[in-house]
Amino acid sequence: MRRVATPAFHVVFTLPAELRPLALRNRQALFNPLFETVSQTLLTLGADPRRLGALLGMYAVLHTWTRDLCFHPHLHCIVCAGGASP
Repeated sequence: MRRVATPAFHVVFTLPAELRPLALRNRQALFNPLFETVSQTLLTLGADPRRLGALLGMYAVLHTWTRDLCFHPHLHCIVCAGGASP
């Protein structure tokens, strides 16, 4: 595998506080849509020709608890500053 060096951005998406009690009781029902929504949002923005006009590379990591053990679900995303274009 060949690695292409490109700058990247760290972007964080947080589940709204109003949904946290529901997420505590049914994590999969909220975390799967959270990943789907975040990835589709980033891909849509990257594909926009007024922005980048390319397919972004990214990965996301789910964090659910803060250091002081408060339930605070959020996704940390690393998004390439470039992408594959047609």
